[in-house]
Amino acid sequence: MRNKFGKLTALSLAVAMSGSLLAGCTGKTEKPSASQPQNQTKEDVYENGLSKTEKVTLKIGFFMGGYGREWFDYAVKSFQAKYPNVSFDVTASADMKNMIQTKVSAGNDNDMFDIFNTTPPSGAQGIISLAEAGKLEPFDDMFDKKLPDVPGKAMKELMMPGLAESFTKVNGKVYEFATSSSYGGLFFNKTLFEQKGWNQNPKTWADFNDLLAKIKVDGLAPITFPGVYPNYYDWAFGPAKLFELADIKGNADKVIENYKTYNGPQFTSEESLEHWNRLYELGKKGYFPEGLPALNHTQSQMQVIQGQAAMVSTGSHVENEMKKTTPEDFKWGFMAVPFRDKVEQKLWIRSGITNFQYMWAGKPDLNKKWSKEFILWLMTLDNQQFAAEKAGALPMRKDLIDDASKVVKLSTSAQAILKYIKDNDARSYKPHRTVSISDPNLAKANKMMEEATVKIVLGKQDPKPILEEADALLKKAVEAQKK
Repeated sequence: MRNKFGKLTALSLAVAMSGSLLAGCTGKTEKPSASQPQNQTKEDVYENGLSKTEKVTLKIGFFMGGYGREWFDYAVKSFQAKYPNVSFDVTASADMKNMIQTKVSAGNDNDMFDIFNTTPPSGAQGIISLAEAGKLEPFDDMFDKKLPDVPGKAMKELMMPGLAESFTKVNGKVYEFATSSSYGGLFFNKTLFEQKGWNQNPKTWADFNDLLAKIKVDGLAPITFPGVYPNYYDWAFGPAKLFELADIKGNADKVIENYKTYNGPQFTSEESLEHWNRLYELGKKGYFPEGLPALNHTQSQMQVIQGQAAMVSTGSHVENEMKKTTPEDFKWGFMAVPFRDKVEQKLWIRSGITNFQYMWAGKPDLNKKWSKEFILWLMTLDNQQFAAEKAGALPMRKDLIDDASKVVKLSTSAQAILKYIKDNDARSYKPHRTVSISDPNLAKANKMMEEATVKIVLGKQDPKPILEEADALLKKAVEAQKK
């Protein structure tokens, strides 16, 4: 696909900064030279080959999301203890997406962050466009780098199976790097399920429907999610379920490749039609709360904590995000939605990678080298454990998962997810696109589906006409992109 970066629209808005925080900084950024100082001895150089005496300040754009920032501050503090010549200028904001877009539109490399940990408002499409325009630094060399705490092994050797394949590639190169894993599905009050005798691990679509029927009889809404942010349905019912349906028919690889590249019908594919019809049928049975359209993400999660709904579609960040309003004895349970009809068929779960880091290409070489060293630092076992315990961010390191003494210290939701995956031999996958489409018809199609989602899951909108209209718009967008 052609480079459409030039078509990105500048945002004319004033961004309210929620916090500009200095982590161990001394003040203004000191502009480093692009090369190392000459005539250095071994004592002047770290084991990573970088100078101990040349000072550098890394400018960080930090999105304040569900994981909070305690884990990040911990990593910064320990990194500076080891590398005291490196300072950090951290801007933390819940509105970081718009802040990044404003800086992108301004086109000032000096003002841009060295590293930022969220996408622009345009999401993955914006990252693909930035990568195609040469604005982002690739991370391909990171997988072969040695971690500071295990100098004898490359990073890729220590990552959990399947996670390295979850990194999105643009034109064959990796432009994002994640430092923790995440999983999506249905989260619930484990104690309540035990008291009611509800099935905590339905194996098939029929088992799942039986569970929902029993929950409704007991007077609770079986499933909730935020209608204000309807894309949250994706955590439990998103593209991973399309791939599960395709896998049953033996064509998962083809459907995944078509999904990545927008090849062929997307909304009206056989799998998509079945997927949305299943949601529609659940809606007609009254398995979602009527008040769903007005709920935001925390309100929907509170419904589970307060016993108004049995399960919420969300991600593994939920425990940390809701810790201030959750009773101390509350235990989170987890399940995926089984679209399979038989136990011997593969169960797919939305996984992936989170705490993404993106690095700006137009920065001095020294800044980029130290930025990569800091990202490596986030992958050390100590920082992985801290982020898992304090933020509920599941680890990338398989040696942490293999250590039972470390797993038991994880959040109840993390333990539930890891046990569920093991018990069900579930296949985890992070759906992602690998091409960028800037034609506005794609945005219209996505908006149309987003607006229809709540109506479909409430059983008030037959999905087929909407899917056909959305696919017609997508077809126009794909054709326009080829010109």
